[in-house]
Amino acid sequence: MNSTRRATGTDTYKNFADLTANETEGIHWSREAHRVPASDLSHIAIHGGGIEVGTTEAARAAAGGSHNFYSFHGKKASANRVLHLTASHFDEPLCEALQADMVRTVSWHGFHDPLKITEVGGLDEHLALWITRSLEHAGFPVTGAAPERAGQGPRNICNRNLAGQGAQLELSTAQRTAFFRGGDTSAENRGNTTAEFSRYIEAVQAAYRRARA
Repeated sequence: MNSTRRATGTDTYKNFADLTANETEGIHWSREAHRVPASDLSHIAIHGGGIEVGTTEAARAAAGGSHNFYSFHGKKASANRVLHLTASHFDEPLCEALQADMVRTVSWHGFHDPLKITEVGGLDEHLALWITRSLEHAGFPVTGAAPERAGQGPRNICNRNLAGQGAQLELSTAQRTAFFRGGDTSAENRGNTTAEFSRYIEAVQAAYRRARA
């Protein structure tokens, strides 16, 4: 399989079919989905595993046993960035099928920044506002999303639900590193989360409850 070809734009592959033609499921990547029929909320991490470390764990924890969860995992020993598909091009069938049944979505992402910060974007302004307030109340630094991470496009997988809108969270490197014991973000240690991780997840879960009230 060829995973070293030159990237076009910011992504190596143009869509999921292109990716699967060059990368092997179960070796280079995997996917995970859990459906809860009674829920219309999805927590998704399309750049999970080793692509944007910590997003899979956050989405899974936020969904818990009460809401829907999806993650695409990068499994390479290194260079997982080649598995990154921009949210507006992300067309993995399990995720698309899940999103087609959802009313609310929280899409978890990561970006490089040495300071703790969460950027909140997406088209679901109501849910985004409650997430912002809830995280701030819990003591987490929050700001509006930078234009390149705003999640405003209608083709963004975050917004491809029944309502046509979702909330997109962009967590900095420092914030995600603080989620794991000893600041160790290796695959072997990602099951060892911190009290800060629990506090963050609880704040996002509380935001959803308040948004529905």
